[in-house]
Amino acid sequence: MYYDILCAIEEDTFRNGDARPTRIQHYSRLSYDKMVNHFEEMEGKGMIQRTQDGLLTITEKGRKFVQQYDELITLIESVGL
Repeated sequence: MYYDILCAIEEDTFRNGDARPTRIQHYSRLSYDKMVNHFEEMEGKGMIQRTQDGLLTITEKGRKFVQQYDELITLIESVGL
């Protein structure tokens, strides 16, 4: 779920200039309660930040997670699993 949420934040920021929770909920197809729980966990782990007005941004740690996840998927696909 973290990967999907982080990708949704990046996509929303790219398309709209900012990432709003309701659009992230739509992109990631999560219920609001579950999404908020994931946001809290990810914020606690330093993967995202929330601004005073509720917008979301990905931290360097979050970007590194996405990069490493992509590399892992590529590796798995290359061995045919």
